[in-house]
Amino acid sequence: MKTNPDNQELLKIINELEDQFDLTKLNVRGLNIWPLVRISICFGLIANRYDVGTFVNEKKGKTIFSLISDIISLKKFLSKKPKINTLHTTHNLYLFKINNKIYDRVHYGNEFNDIQNNSKINRINFSDFSISSINNNKSRTNLSSLFLFYKIISVPYSLFLFFGNFMTFINLFYFYSFFKRKHINTIDILFKIPFKVSYIFLISRFMKYFFEECEIKLLRHANYYSLDSMAMTLAARRCNIEIENIQHGSQSKDHPAFGRWNVAQTDGYDLLPSMFSCWDKESVTILKQSFSSSAKHNVRLSKYSWVEAWKKNEIHYNFDEIKSFARGKFNILLTLQPSIDGIQDFVLDAIKKTSDDVCWWIRIHPRQLTNHSVNFIKDSLPQTTSKISVDLASTSPLPAILSITDLHITAFSSSVYEASLFNVPTLITHKMGVDYYGQNLKNLNAHFCNNIDLITEKIRNGVKSKF
Repeated sequence: MKTNPDNQELLKIINELEDQFDLTKLNVRGLNIWPLVRISICFGLIANRYDVGTFVNEKKGKTIFSLISDIISLKKFLSKKPKINTLHTTHNLYLFKINNKIYDRVHYGNEFNDIQNNSKINRINFSDFSISSINNNKSRTNLSSLFLFYKIISVPYSLFLFFGNFMTFINLFYFYSFFKRKHINTIDILFKIPFKVSYIFLISRFMKYFFEECEIKLLRHANYYSLDSMAMTLAARRCNIEIENIQHGSQSKDHPAFGRWNVAQTDGYDLLPSMFSCWDKESVTILKQSFSSSAKHNVRLSKYSWVEAWKKNEIHYNFDEIKSFARGKFNILLTLQPSIDGIQDFVLDAIKKTSDDVCWWIRIHPRQLTNHSVNFIKDSLPQTTSKISVDLASTSPLPAILSITDLHITAFSSSVYEASLFNVPTLITHKMGVDYYGQNLKNLNAHFCNNIDLITEKIRNGVKSKF
């Protein structure tokens, strides 16, 4: 077994652990922490594939004065007796500013409908922990210093939790031995679990108070499995608030947060949403397989309203620069992933061999949109007669680029979903893409291509067909 297994291998190991171990033993003060443990292990090991130095760093320095200021701001905000029907959790990764208006690609459909119905809806942006109205994106209050404060005091509080729940946390040593026998080192990941549990308890207690003061009735996540999202889910559970997770990307059977939950408690998990809304039937099937044994978690088919809005020209966007760059070319969109170090060699060879009939749109993942990453990609590009765009391709909304795209190439990005909705064919260039999308490849108009000959043939045929 590999010391750094891919997703498919990793979930087989997780399923083996789920089958062997009594997960009901993982209770801390009545809370089953298996979802946190599972996701921490999986994404902790997946992170080993990343060059985290290329990620966007959003940390900002905070002082005691920042904390006092945030407390005063929050107190002033709550004194006005704000009524928030729905709270959306989101991140800068999902937000776009177009014509001085902020759009959330994940929550777009619900936000559009709620605005039409005059519903009181706010968003909390986990990039800076600001709470703002979706109507004008005006910040109403900021919780960043408070969240940082709770993160700091979660360290000493974790010692209290650890010794008070010693028999629960002692099971982590069993997990460590289990993975060690498979030559996988999880000690750093498991060591952090008590601190994460402590943080979740503290944040959930604070957010329970916030939910009650604002009379929130519904919590919607763009990503339920972040630590902050889980804390808010627990708070919502304790307020009997509905929690919905809106699909933001791939929800394949090999995604640790969604696929292959071998053992789900019949009474469910308080750290997981009560409803999963999915773009496609395949995701619905996968999630039902994971959580069908629990009435606490439901799944429904919705749609990707953000893409639908672009296709119907409901988003007023200036396409002039994109159309000018794309005019008269066979346009190829190459979407990159953090877990792939740059562009695969045979894809680089394909770029080198393409003609001046081709324009390559190379889109860097939003999490890695830094000067370092952009320069690294640009420096790795070969000399070619083809046109190449990196900056415009990476900063423009994905649907805007797909509107002029003739062919999409990716290792395994969930952009394959958006491409299929724009009727753009996709070439998958990595085995993980096949593992992720499997039998759904045909429905997604996607094909596996793992060598330069297959790619250049597809491009050559595409150019010939277009011109």
